[in-house]
Amino acid sequence: MTTESLMMEKHVKNAHMGDHLLIEVYNVPFDKLNDKEKIEQVCIDACKIEGLKVLNTYTHQFDPYGVSCTVSLAESHLCCHTWPEKQCVAIDIFTCGAKNPRCVGWWLLKYFDSDDYVMNDYAR
Repeated sequence: MTTESLMMEKHVKNAHMGDHLLIEVYNVPFDKLNDKEKIEQVCIDACKIEGLKVLNTYTHQFDPYGVSCTVSLAESHLCCHTWPEKQCVAIDIFTCGAKNPRCVGWWLLKYFDSDDYVMNDYAR
């Protein structure tokens, strides 16, 4: 069987399920990266302000430092993982429907207060 005939047999789907935003932020003050309660509140507030429905939240404070926060949304999820010792945070926001994850991301960037970041969008 040739490659061309294999391609004809397979149906490639191009379904758009949602928008996925990945952000890495660097040179963030240690105290902003290690405040479990504040990070959780900022994540929840950013989602609510942008009209996303928060289903549940789980936040963990690591010893000696670092925070992971996961927000389950009706529209998908937001995850935030910090490394205070490296002054960085990784943020993952996936939304389906009409909501733009960048709108949520801007609120988190405002809180982490650094102009040193990388932002990548993926249609999924």
